[in-house]
This record gives sequence, C-alpha cells and structure tokens, in this order.
Amino acid sequence: MNQNRIYIFGHRGASGYCIENTLESFKTAFKMNAHIETDVRLTKDNVLVAFHDPGFKINGKYYKIKNLTYEDLKNIDFKDGRNIPTLEDLFNCFPYKSTLKFSIDIGNKKVGFELIDFAKKHEKLENIFITDTRIYVLEALRDYNVDVNLIYTVPYKIVKLEKDKIDIQTLKRLGINTLNIKANKFYEENFSIAVKCGFNCFFWSVNTKMRMKRLIKMEFNGSRINGLYTDYPDQAIKICDKILNRN
Repeated sequence: MNQNRIYIFGHRGASGYCIENTLESFKTAFKMNAHIETDVRLTKDNVLVAFHDPGFKINGKYYKIKNLTYEDLKNIDFKDGRNIPTLEDLFNCFPYKSTLKFSIDIGNKKVGFELIDFAKKHEKLENIFITDTRIYVLEALRDYNVDVNLIYTVPYKIVKLEKDKIDIQTLKRLGINTLNIKANKFYEENFSIAVKCGFNCFFWSVNTKMRMKRLIKMEFNGSRINGLYTDYPDQAIKICDKILNRN
C-alpha cells in the first residue's frame, strides 16, 4: 500500500447525502472522487447484494436476507423507496478498468468466498478490500485465496489498543498489514500503537470536519493514516487535498 496515499471511502456511498447502499449513493460518492465502502449479504439464491444488516423489519414483520431470493427483495416496498442493488449492479456502475477501490464488509465467510469468486470473475480482485472483525473468518478467506486484500477491523469493544489485545502474529502470518479502527477519543494513541506494531491504519466513523482535519494531519514516526471512512466524502477529500497540497 502506498504510504503517501490516503484513501477516502464513501461510507455506504455518500450516505450523508443519499439513501445508504443505493446506486445513487455509490454514484454520488464516485462523482466526488471517493472510493466506495459497502456491506454485502447473500440472498437465498446466492445473489450478492449491497445491504448493511442481516435483515429488516417492515410493517412489524422481520425479513432475513438469507431467506429471501433476489426477486423477493425486488418486490418489497421499503419506506425510503430504495432498491437494493446487487454487487454486479455496483461493479457495472463504474469504468471497467479503474483504480476505484471497494472496501467491503461481509456477513460471514460464505459471503466472503462468493465475493472473492465474483471479484475474480469480474477482474476486480485487486480493487477490493475485505474487512472483518473476526480473525477466524479472515483466516478462512486467506486459505481460500492468497491474493485478496484483507483488513482487520478492530472489534468495537476494544476502545483503546494495546499490543496484547491484538493477535499481531496471526495477522502478520495472514498477510494482513492494515487495521481498521474506530475514530474514538483515543485515536492518536491507537494510531501510534498500530504504527509501532507495523500496521497501516484506516479509521472509520469520521463525519465531522474537525475530526477529518485532525486525522489527516496526524503523523507518527513518518507515517500518516492510510484511509478513512466517512458519510461526507466530498468534505474529507477537500480537506485532504488542502492539507497534503494535492492538485
């Protein structure tokens, strides 16, 4: 990973401006020159779809994505009017040969396996990062494919990093060199610890201009953060360009 590059990911697209995880949201983030973050689930008929939760409730009834076919999903009327896009819809939104990156959260390892196969088929494997909080899931994905880019999302219960809270040896063995960390009040300390342990750093939940500025300016031992996730990618990109004097 280029140490001088900061990837700005539109969280679920440009979700600060559009309905999250919709083609409109993804296209808006792309127009802002951001990369794309999304969540992927697998339907009953093995279609990969962009949706955050394992299910949803409408009119008091709870539906699980895994129990519905994609045709079922298309026939459901969501209160916000959304249409749930497939991963193929998402990939087809953008130029075939592109440097656009997709950071993808997965529901389980089966979704990960299907995602890897799908990305290979569409020649997008180099364009995706798969992120997860579960090391055993990441290990299964690495066993399945040696080339896929994997990122370890530090579990939410770990508010402050300490070396003994992260299985550094296993992560290194799996070729995982990036931690995805929540931008909480300890982000400066967490960043320094991660760098000392030899990791690149992505930060998520970066939605205020103040936090964007502080994270992008942050530097430790010559290293900067490598990526951030935000609902407002246009704001982050503008701040990043100004701080790093990019044209």
